[in-house]
Amino acid sequence: MDAHPLSRANTLPGNLLRRCHQISVAIFLRKCEVFQLTQLQYVMLSALEELGPLDQVTLGRQTALDRNTVAGVVRKLENRGLVSRRRNPEDRRAMRVTITEAGRELRARVAPLVEEVQEEILAPLPPDDRKTLGRLLKRIADEHNHRSQVPIVQAH
Repeated sequence: MDAHPLSRANTLPGNLLRRCHQISVAIFLRKCEVFQLTQLQYVMLSALEELGPLDQVTLGRQTALDRNTVAGVVRKLENRGLVSRRRNPEDRRAMRVTITEAGRELRARVAPLVEEVQEEILAPLPPDDRKTLGRLLKRIADEHNHRSQVPIVQAH
């Protein structure tokens, strides 16, 4: 039996990733509170701006979000006039989501704060370690993508 189980648990990579996620969300919300925007909303606006209009299923596949989360985030963004939803003419069962001009403007205004968030998160690390951490996290995410409940499926 471990002499100090909590000390051991607090060094587990999974637990450290969870804690870092909590910290990342807290920093993002504090920095961006004036815009009332969450990380998920920002990522979704970014995906729509970069990829153009997408049906909600594809939007979820591009952002690693499940259907219910996508629907909730899109609804909140739509209520604020940041995206619009229309039936997809090619598949009447699907909703096509488009970023509005207001959504583009907000995303652009928030982008510098998002960079500040990243700087604050990485502040304890020297520049070389920041690059290494980013590379290692990407490798972990890419190699385990297939294990995710909602893996990212790249657009073709």
